[in-house]
Amino acid sequence: MELLHHGIIKRKGERVFMIKKEIKWSVVILVTIGFVLFLSLALPRVSAYTTKTIGGFDSPDTSFLYSAEDMYTMANNYSDSGRSTYVFLRWTFDVIWPLVYTAFLVVWTVKLSVYVKGKNWIQSLYFLPILAMALDFLENMGASIVMFRYPATSGIIAHLTPIATLLKWTTLSVSFVLVLLLSLVILYQKVMKKT
Repeated sequence: MELLHHGIIKRKGERVFMIKKEIKWSVVILVTIGFVLFLSLALPRVSAYTTKTIGGFDSPDTSFLYSAEDMYTMANNYSDSGRSTYVFLRWTFDVIWPLVYTAFLVVWTVKLSVYVKGKNWIQSLYFLPILAMALDFLENMGASIVMFRYPATSGIIAHLTPIATLLKWTTLSVSFVLVLLLSLVILYQKVMKKT
């Protein structure tokens, strides 16, 4: 096995992409501060702006389960200006937010997995928040198309967008639970080591 570049490993002629095992604590702290600031400052402001502009109606990106018909109902409830605002937010705020939560989850998953004894495969689970981010972007594309085209229907896109949302929330939830479980395993290992 030959180390080619920071995080790329070559095995028998093939390239396997991996995140570098050792992430400095300074990076973890910086990413965590960014996540907390975004969560406490930006998220509430955007949420208040959305409620003011669109109203208190359901939204595809904050719903866990919904159908294509539900999305058309949401589009109808939003009005023209509400749909324009919704699409605008998907391509401004909701491009940055997934990058922020993905960085937080990837950094913590990789950092904590280093401390779990005998479970090197856990470190490869950093792909879960990356998958959640990709699904979030797919959801944004699909929902934007539906909102932009409304009252015209959007065919298969309207049926695939709810699936992307469900998978996004599932992988995102698993990612947060994984970070929590890794923390608990490390705490347990430290306690057992002292006894």
